[in-house]
Amino acid sequence: MLALGRLLRISLLPSALADIVVGVVVGAGGTWPPGAAGILLVLASLGIYHGAMALNDWADRDEDAQARPERPIPSGAIPANVALGLGLVLVGLGVACAAAIGMRMGIWMSVVAVLAVAYDLRGRGPILGPTLLGLCRFGNLGAGLLLVTWLDGGSPDPALLAPAFLYGLYVFVVSRLGRLEDREDLRPLADRPSRFLITAAVCMGCVPLLGFALEGVEALGVVLSAAVSLGAAWGLVQAARRKEPWNRGAVGACMGLALRRLLAFTAAVALLLVGQGDAAWIAAGIALAGYPASYGLRKVFPPS
Repeated sequence: MLALGRLLRISLLPSALADIVVGVVVGAGGTWPPGAAGILLVLASLGIYHGAMALNDWADRDEDAQARPERPIPSGAIPANVALGLGLVLVGLGVACAAAIGMRMGIWMSVVAVLAVAYDLRGRGPILGPTLLGLCRFGNLGAGLLLVTWLDGGSPDPALLAPAFLYGLYVFVVSRLGRLEDREDLRPLADRPSRFLITAAVCMGCVPLLGFALEGVEALGVVLSAAVSLGAAWGLVQAARRKEPWNRGAVGACMGLALRRLLAFTAAVALLLVGQGDAAWIAAGIALAGYPASYGLRKVFPPS
């Protein structure tokens, strides 16, 4: 079970869950829709997300045997064919859950699944890999934002997807940082980690500005969102102000910091809608509660 949790990157489950919960509530104007659609979308997201994590380990098994022999597949804890089968089944079940909601959601999450698998199999390079990961997270949060509109048979306002665009940009920048940890870029680190961290902090600090794109945002929501997002951004800025020379280990620690802030990002988005109902408070609470949970889980199940 320990090896399975590491294979599936369980420490990242709270952020994948928060994407959908917050997206659904914000897309519904601060409420949670009746019926099973919301739960099905949560299951779809988790299936695709963690299935892709297993496929990522399967695709990287030869490289991990050299650089990370303690990972589940090279260590022999989980056979490669088992990891492959588990990943494919989870991704397939995720797409099936999305299709059960409706054709448009099935197609949307199928595209997310294809992007995730493309990253696992071919998504290398300084731009391609981070772009695919950013699109996956855009699609994950975007699915929640679009759910209610599609359930009602309407056409979404493009502004509704503004949080997903900013979220995807944040993930793109953090993924660029992650390449330095994984030794995919062997050039001297110099100050590049600091630049990526500062850029990620700017993305995080812009969350309150989403209030101009969303309907129903009140002053209290903007203030609370700013408190969370700017606090999270300041932590990234502090990490960027490292006095010692950068090394791979320090980059890895900052990656964990940046990944956990995915939850602060979605919490700040949810807080924008707190004036519209209790569901926004609950969604923000779920995202914020996921932060300490993710922090604790990462010690046993490394997120990267």
